[in-house]
Amino acid sequence: MKNVALVLSGGGARGIAHIGVIEELEKQGFEIKSISGTSMGALVGGVYAVGKMQEYKNWIYTLDKFDVFKLVDFNVGIQGLIKGDRVFNKMKEFISDRNIEDLEIFYTAVAADIINNKEVVFTEGSVYNAVRASVAIPTVFTPVKTDE
Repeated sequence: MKNVALVLSGGGARGIAHIGVIEELEKQGFEIKSISGTSMGALVGGVYAVGKMQEYKNWIYTLDKFDVFKLVDFNVGIQGLIKGDRVFNKMKEFISDRNIEDLEIFYTAVAADIINNKEVVFTEGSVYNAVRASVAIPTVFTPVKTDE
C-alpha cells in the first residue's frame, strides 16, 4: 500500500464528492494516514477518521429534499439564519464525541475565528467540536465559540 495524506476543501453539498475521492484512493491501493479539512471537508474527514464513512454515505445518499428540510431549524435573531441543532445532532451520530488525539489516523480541522480574523487549527480535543466550528457559516449557522 502507498501512504497518502489527504486535504479536503469546503464547498457545501458539493463536498459529498470527497466520499468518492476517498473510495477511489483506497481502490487504487492508497492508505490514508492523515486527513485534514475545512467546512464540508472537515466533516467528511472527521467521519472518515472515526471510521463511520459507510454509515454516513448510506445516510447522505438517501436524503431527499423533505429530509433536508426537516434538518433545518430556523433561528430568529442576528446570530444566524439556522440554529443548526437538528443537523448538528445528526452529525454527532456519525462523528460521536471522540477526541482527535485518540483516532487511529492523524486528523486536523480548520475553522475561521471571525472575531480575531485568524484561522484556528484543531489537532486535539473533540472531533465534534472541531467539525462544528469548521462548518459554521457566518450569518447562516449560529456561530460556535471555542477555547481556541
